[in-house]
Amino acid sequence: MTDAKSSRVRTAKFGEIDVPEDKVIHFSEGIPGFAGIRNFTILELADLRPFLYLQSLDDPPIALLIVNPFLLHPAYEFQVGDADMRDLQTEMPEEIAVYTVVTVPENHSEATMNLMAPILIHEKKHCGKQVILLEGRHPVKHPIFGPAARDRAGSQ
Repeated sequence: MTDAKSSRVRTAKFGEIDVPEDKVIHFSEGIPGFAGIRNFTILELADLRPFLYLQSLDDPPIALLIVNPFLLHPAYEFQVGDADMRDLQTEMPEEIAVYTVVTVPENHSEATMNLMAPILIHEKKHCGKQVILLEGRHPVKHPIFGPAARDRAGSQ
């Protein structure tokens, strides 16, 4: 048995969860739209793979559905600025996990992911940041399913 510290959090979607201290991800600037919320964890549910939840620890009703965008859109690419890399405490992009927020409307086939504002996480340093890509080539609502998703993935 380990002596690792953990916190118990009551979430809206998942009930009470134990979050080990080494699984807390700190966003020093918060996430746009949730600026006051700084601490999150990633929840992986086997029946939702490849989708995950970015669960707020500061405001437990907040849980964002996320996905590694490269799994669904292999042509996705962008540049991370030096200031963002400093905020993530690294100079090596390969140390950063990339996620995008997924929106699932009532008609699940119209689900989208936000390619304009990826969430970058340095899991070893327990820090994260959502960046807004200003280059204008990535949509906020990139389709995940259907012909529109395949057409967009092939054209970028």
